[in-house]
This record gives sequence, C-alpha cells and structure tokens, in this order.
Amino acid sequence: MTTLALLNQVSQWWDELNLARQVFYGIGVIAGLVAVILGLLSIIGLDQHDAVDSIGDIDTGDGGGGIFSVKPLTGFFLGFGWGGGLSLDGGLGMFAAIAVGLVSGGALMAIIVAMFRAIHGMRSDGTMRIQDALNATGTVYVTLPPSKAAGGQVVISFRGRQETFSALNTSDRVVPSGQPVRVVQIIDGRTVVVEPL
Repeated sequence: MTTLALLNQVSQWWDELNLARQVFYGIGVIAGLVAVILGLLSIIGLDQHDAVDSIGDIDTGDGGGGIFSVKPLTGFFLGFGWGGGLSLDGGLGMFAAIAVGLVSGGALMAIIVAMFRAIHGMRSDGTMRIQDALNATGTVYVTLPPSKAAGGQVVISFRGRQETFSALNTSDRVVPSGQPVRVVQIIDGRTVVVEPL
C-alpha cells in the first residue's frame, strides 16, 4: 500500500467520524505524535534536557520527577483520547466515554510515573558509599599489624568495584599481604576494621 493510499484511507476514516469522536481521536493522535517525538529524543539522548522533561513540573520530592511533567501528561492524553474514542465506537454514551477516557488516561499516566520513578531509583551516580563495604571481602594489600595497630591496607571488592582502604586488624597476629579478609566495621571514609578469613 502506498503512502498516498494510506493517507486517503485515514482521511476517509476521519471524515466519517462525528465531532465527538474527532475530538477524542484528535487528542489521542496528537498525544501519540508527541510520544513518538519524545521517544526519538530519548533515543538520540536529548530527553535529559530539563526544558523537555519538566515543563510545568510539580516535583513530589522523591527524585522521581513530577506527575505533571511532559511524559506523564502525554500518557494521560494518549489514554484519554483513545479510550474515549474507542468507547464511543463501542456504543457508550458521551459521559461514559469521558469517564472511560479519564480512567484510561489516569491509569496510563500512573504507569508512566511509576516506570520513570523505578528507572530513576536504579540510577547510580558512581559515588562510593563506604557503608556498602560492610561485610564485603577483600585481600590484604599492605601487611596488617596485629591488634588494630595502624599501617595496613586492604583492597575490598563491593558494588562492582575495588577500593583500597587503610585497615585495622581485629586479630592478635600479623596478616600478610594477599590474605583474604572481611570488613567488620567502618571507622571513617577511608578506614575499615577487618578480620582475617
């Protein structure tokens, strides 16, 4: 089917719709086009710009974005337009179609907000949090003196990375380089207490 024939069929379908259906489907089609544009912007990496994502945004404060940003509103109008139009096609009255459209739009909006908040929650800024090293294992890098004396270092693997820390040894014996250890306490941002394994 050629593009011209497809456009002709769409035009005939549109002309056969009454005003109420044209309004609902018009809202749905416009929202669908906006969704496609936002998707293309996302693919080429331009959706990170605040102007695209936060027009009229009311942030809820949990870092997941507001419910009135562009993407959730696009989802609402997409669900409202198509839900209302299909309801009219199914024989429902105007008020029932509006109700179905509002429910469909609200549901789609809620799904989009939940999805983006879940994605945002999985993001990592790459910042090391030393608390994540608690109970992690590693190896001695610089020999650990006994009885929590200073001077030793360990390499600890946690959260997919390796970090070197100053370490205090809980044992009353020297722990040589290369020996496995476990972090049992965090002293500060660069110092841990370890026990030999």
